[in-house]
Amino acid sequence: MDIDIDDLLSNWYKTKQEITLLEQKCEKYKKVAEKIMCQKEKDVLKSDSYSLKKIDIVRSTISKNDVPNDIWEKYSKKSSYSSYYLSALDKDTKSVKKRKQKSP
Repeated sequence: MDIDIDDLLSNWYKTKQEITLLEQKCEKYKKVAEKIMCQKEKDVLKSDSYSLKKIDIVRSTISKNDVPNDIWEKYSKKSSYSSYYLSALDKDTKSVKKRKQKSP
């Protein structure tokens, strides 16, 4: 397999730059949606084609592996953050479309 390494790395680099720009755009959309949700005091936004659901998640972590439960309870720290789930809606039923999984 003959691959031009420079082309490979150049294309990879350009793609990573595009991803960064797209991630920045997504972050802006998320902030606007969060602002609208806060104003409406809602955790779900719906249009004719999409549904956006905000779920607040709490996560407990500790830096040590396999600690006894009492140590975990005493020293773990909880952090909270929001998670967003964007789904395309089925146009006929206005319900969330289910993705078909490809078999390997």
